[in-house]
Amino acid sequence: MKHFKICALICSLVFIVTAFAACGNSGDGDSSAADGSKVLVIGSGQSAGTMDPVQAYDGWYAIRYGIGQTLTKMNDDMSISGWLVEDDYSANEDNTVWTFTVKDGVTFSNGTPLTAELVKASLENVYTNGERGPEYFTPASIEAEGQTLTVTLDEPEPILPNKLADPLFTIIDTTVDNSDIAESGPIGTGPFVMESFDSTTKECVVVKNENYWGGDVALDKIDFIYTEDQSNITMALQSGEFNAVYNMSMTDIGTFEEDDNYTIVSNASGRTTIGFMNFNGALGDIALRQAILRNLNKEEYCESLLNGQYIPGVTLLTSAADYGYDELTDPNSYDPEAAAKLLDDAGYKDTDGDGYRETPEGDQIDLRFVYYTGRPEQQIVVEATQTDMKKIGIKVTPEVHDTQTVMDMQQTGDYDLLCMSINMMNCGDPENQINTYFCEGGSYNATGYDSAEFNRLMKEVHVTADPEQRKDLVKQAEQVLLEDAVAIYYCYPIMNFVMQNGVENVYSNPADFYWVDENTDINEL
Repeated sequence: MKHFKICALICSLVFIVTAFAACGNSGDGDSSAADGSKVLVIGSGQSAGTMDPVQAYDGWYAIRYGIGQTLTKMNDDMSISGWLVEDDYSANEDNTVWTFTVKDGVTFSNGTPLTAELVKASLENVYTNGERGPEYFTPASIEAEGQTLTVTLDEPEPILPNKLADPLFTIIDTTVDNSDIAESGPIGTGPFVMESFDSTTKECVVVKNENYWGGDVALDKIDFIYTEDQSNITMALQSGEFNAVYNMSMTDIGTFEEDDNYTIVSNASGRTTIGFMNFNGALGDIALRQAILRNLNKEEYCESLLNGQYIPGVTLLTSAADYGYDELTDPNSYDPEAAAKLLDDAGYKDTDGDGYRETPEGDQIDLRFVYYTGRPEQQIVVEATQTDMKKIGIKVTPEVHDTQTVMDMQQTGDYDLLCMSINMMNCGDPENQINTYFCEGGSYNATGYDSAEFNRLMKEVHVTADPEQRKDLVKQAEQVLLEDAVAIYYCYPIMNFVMQNGVENVYSNPADFYWVDENTDINEL
């Protein structure tokens, strides 16, 4: 029996303010709409591409916005417990058959009771209409009888409860017409129901689920406003257009720390800000990748440029988790003299006198560094990288896009360097995220990296149940990535929500996808 527990453009500002005016929030500190209902407005530089949980990482927003829930849930200590299922889930001896009990009394927002049969249909939908399911697990069969759900697998799945906590597995009602789910959103079991989603502006409005199984819902409406302009986010919170802001910029958060009118909740996260390096081009040469890594002063970036709000990166996995941050050897730690020597020895020379080196074959190097501004650290580390690379004669050209475009580019490999903030511990365990971004066949691994040793280690992780053995194998895999100079691990963000006093129960947590629940509230400001 096993139990797992940046000055804004005027036109842009006008657009944003116009959008806010439609939110039902007066902007004068009144938390009520004209009809007396309670309305909360949350600003964020993050947004969904669609509202279909099985597409890309869009399931995160079904959870973040309180629309959907998963069978299990990740706790603040990264343990797992039941959410839509009881805590008595169990597995057979070799972890190939898992049994869950769906909680009685749970209903979808349309009033339909949740049964094991409907859970089965929702899980099967992940594999029928999504792409990422096999990176987590592939069920041989899913059976339902009453409230008992049995998942049978062809190979051991020792952390299946962790994987089921991923928002990809948001439980939705598949008996309704979901042909327009990308725009109309899913029918879930959460405390809120989607009222509208604008696929252009990415604004999403949710309203109280009158059929919520978990008790009374305090708020009548939440308006999630998307803007990647960090200046707009700050000004909107100060003006009262936003009641709360997710992931306030480290250059602005000090203003609110010193103001008694605001509350800040923050936490170390499972996130790593990663610079992916595409082997399908100039960066296919390990000498160039090593030189780049050795010329990045990540400690200085974090201390000075990021105002101490981030922890310098060493390993793939965050220092907040016990996966070798203080143990593993970084063969490419900061050493600018060694970086320049590597390039000299490998034949990278400035033959035309323009200040930048060419490849040993004489080709120009201009590394496109793709990033988005929804995560405030990205522009800072990308521009710092550009500056530091110029010192050793490597040309880097930053290229900024919106978040969804960057995600699409990552999937297709349309970049030389690409900055992305990824929660590597999104289920309390890194296996599935490592598979997605670094293993052969991973849906977001378009770098061309394919290491037999690395893949072997991760396959062994997949079938290993003992937690300490899993950690040891993951650490070995991380060391392979370090030796192969696969990516830049810039830093580990400290996540935050900044909110007006009077806002209650808006959450910042290691999982980074539980923002609101039935207890989220806003009192007179």
